[in-house]
Amino acid sequence: MSEEKARKYIVELFRIVSFSSILVIDSAGTLHRLNCPFKVVALIDIPPDIIQGKFYYVVAVKMSLELKDIFIINDKGFYIFGFFILLE
Repeated sequence: MSEEKARKYIVELFRIVSFSSILVIDSAGTLHRLNCPFKVVALIDIPPDIIQGKFYYVVAVKMSLELKDIFIINDKGFYIFGFFILLE
């Protein structure tokens, strides 16, 4: 997908969803909206900022031009695959 098409897709997507929340389905199949900030645990080390096993708060959710979701933690962006979302 071209950068221009990706930008248009992201604009359209964020008319439906929000930078300040995420939709998740729990193990029982129930849909939840988690509003930022929400808690995650790091599944991997992402030097120098993220340490595996530590807890962090996601303050915003963004999307890259490659259409990959990104969590904003401590004013930096990280791909979501490095984290486990905690439903509390």
